[in-house]
Amino acid sequence: MMGLFFESLGWLGSLCFLFAYYRLIRGKWRTDQAKYHWLNIAGGALFVANGTYHGAWSVIFINLAWGLIACYGLLLTLGRTGK
Repeated sequence: MMGLFFESLGWLGSLCFLFAYYRLIRGKWRTDQAKYHWLNIAGGALFVANGTYHGAWSVIFINLAWGLIACYGLLLTLGRTGK
């Protein structure tokens, strides 16, 4: 049962990444919008949880890095908008 839960987190993380990127390339979102960064942070966190359960260190590393970069982007965005 726990395996299914963590597998679902990985799939949800995939959807977060794909949706954010799709909205970006379609011109619906920009990289200076908080929602773009929040979705990348969520996707990274979900993949870290999935990778931790499976002991997949490369998955953990790349998604932790991705999430941290997205956090930096969010801080820059919030700093520019003052929100």
